[in-house]
Amino acid sequence: MEGFRCFLDTASLRIPQSPLPECVSGSSSQNPIGESHFDKTLEAAFSRLKISSFCRQPQLSRFDGDCSNGSVIKYPTNDHGLDGENFIPFCNDELQSLNLNSGGNGVLWHLGLQNCWVQSDIDCSNGFVSNLNQHSDNSPHWLQASLNGWSVADLRGRVAFLATDQDGCRCLQRAMEAVPNKELIDLIFLEVLEHVATLMLDPHGNYVVQKLVEVCSEEQRTQMLLMLTKKNDLQLICISLDTRGTRSVQKLLKYVTTKEQITLIMRALSPGVVALSKNSNGQHVIEHCLEHFSVHDNEHLLHVVANNCCGIAKDKSGCCVLQKCVEHSNGKNRERLVAAITAKAIVLAVDRYGNYVLQHLLGLRMPQITENLLRQLRGSYMSLSCNKYGSNVVEKCLLDSGEEQSSQIIFELLTNRNISMLLLHPFGNYVIQTALSVSKGVYHDALLNLVQLNSHVMRGNYYGQKVLAWRDRSLQHM
Repeated sequence: MEGFRCFLDTASLRIPQSPLPECVSGSSSQNPIGESHFDKTLEAAFSRLKISSFCRQPQLSRFDGDCSNGSVIKYPTNDHGLDGENFIPFCNDELQSLNLNSGGNGVLWHLGLQNCWVQSDIDCSNGFVSNLNQHSDNSPHWLQASLNGWSVADLRGRVAFLATDQDGCRCLQRAMEAVPNKELIDLIFLEVLEHVATLMLDPHGNYVVQKLVEVCSEEQRTQMLLMLTKKNDLQLICISLDTRGTRSVQKLLKYVTTKEQITLIMRALSPGVVALSKNSNGQHVIEHCLEHFSVHDNEHLLHVVANNCCGIAKDKSGCCVLQKCVEHSNGKNRERLVAAITAKAIVLAVDRYGNYVLQHLLGLRMPQITENLLRQLRGSYMSLSCNKYGSNVVEKCLLDSGEEQSSQIIFELLTNRNISMLLLHPFGNYVIQTALSVSKGVYHDALLNLVQLNSHVMRGNYYGQKVLAWRDRSLQHM
């Protein structure tokens, strides 16, 4: 993701500058608010406001008041003064979540709301605000209530910054989901849209984008897609590769409804299909497209995967994507994809991840697919049986093919001069056990005879003992 930084403009998301009150000019790292100067100034200010004496030695870095009679903290609602009708009730835990301990790092501080004061009829002694039900019937959480108290004008120019703050992003999410307010949604959308690529990667901003996608209109989602795709062809791909970005992209994919939106997405993702398929974050975006878009919409995606199936199949994430591609394709698209995989069967069979793709094809139990795959593996069953991953494929061939086809595999093994080696082999012994379980008639008898002829050697070998134990158990049930 290093390369993505070159086209993400984070400078425009700088914290809005609000003038600090003169009383905090003497701050330090240990005491963010200069205590002595702050005490003097705040005491003088409170004396002019005729506030009761409990507030004479406050510290903004810690809320020490006890509000046991339902009192509340009030804040200015505009630039001209105080609105005595609007207030937000807080409890002690909620005050802490406002980051008042940060000496200016919390949301309210940066929004210019640091000059909060306490209503004059409060009696505080132990640091808790109680009896809040009378104030919080409609807004039980401060995160919701705080934005309800601000007008759209108060938020203008601050949304992008709020979205990147832990408390601010919660406020925005609750505001969007609380009561439908088109004016508020439109404001948030316009300010998020300008920085949408950056916010989708932000630890907090990505949640705001996800919530916005849920509540905004179809037209606004189209605008968001245009913003993500028109400036940089790789932007949506890079976001999808990011741990946080992939969540936002998947949310966006979930809410696309029009052909135009799907076309924009697939056109933007197409150059990065291989990279996305082989990435633990990107794979979820590709899988979402496969599961929720039509085969026609995914046609180019499937074509790219087919052309790069070997590299994708040999990747941890890619092998999962390739299996999904087979599941969610049909007709010529599936035929092309399966043919490309089958052509690389020998290579994939011995790969730690590729073998799962072959097993998935066999598990479909589609006669034509199985026949083509077995034909490709013919002549290699002995060597595959001695391979850690290939032996799994041979077992799957025996289990999921018909009696005639499994008999052909067993015949190839029995006629190999090194067949007895499989009886003592760490991986080959499992192939012998599976062959014994599916074989019938002369082939089953031939395998039992092989085991009997080599039993004296097998008893002294750990893997040989496994085969003998399986034979003995099967004979007991006959």
